[in-house]
Amino acid sequence: MSLKENLKENSREERQKLKAMPWKDRLWYIWEYYKVHMLGLVILGFVIYLIATILYNQTFEQRLYYVVMNNTTPSSANFDAINQEFKDLMGYGKKDTVTGDGSVYLNFGETASEMDYAYMAKVSALVASQELDMLITDESTFQHYAESDAFMNLEEALPEDLWEQLQDQILYTADGSGQEFPCGIEISNTRFPEDAGVSISPCYLGIISNTNHFDTVISWIRFILED
Repeated sequence: MSLKENLKENSREERQKLKAMPWKDRLWYIWEYYKVHMLGLVILGFVIYLIATILYNQTFEQRLYYVVMNNTTPSSANFDAINQEFKDLMGYGKKDTVTGDGSVYLNFGETASEMDYAYMAKVSALVASQELDMLITDESTFQHYAESDAFMNLEEALPEDLWEQLQDQILYTADGSGQEFPCGIEISNTRFPEDAGVSISPCYLGIISNTNHFDTVISWIRFILED
């Protein structure tokens, strides 16, 4: 008997065996003798799904990523509308993403919890991977990250016209060596807090020193300064 005929015969015998069993026994038999095969199919399906998801996500391009930290009203925050408006202004398509992350709330010092350290690690990972472009937060938290040399020197980085426009909104604070430098923009009176449902007072924006999207950041700052 050939292999093909042997497989057909085995398959026919298995079907006849199952037909002769009560439903309860059929389920037990299938599980007992085919659970390894079923588990293999589940794992294979998961691997295929994971690969497909990775390949699909690679078709998207991250245009801008910012973290809003220590918002006192996180339940009211919603970045979808303002992000979409910015995308429309920039002429971005459906697969261009602008992300606002408002999930981070930090306490420092003795009051810091394991969750705070997890959030710190998250922000550090975003900076290290050059995914994070801007940090928006309160003054004390901003100063903490300025001391970690997280931000650009705005006098050196900003276009001349924007630097002149923002003179009254610039925050000077110490870097890691203790030298004061201009690194924050107060955006409390811009459209951003109200449009995004953010409550931080005063509210400061810093440009992450290793951003890959500097030109987009500048466009976003001009965007929120508009009436």
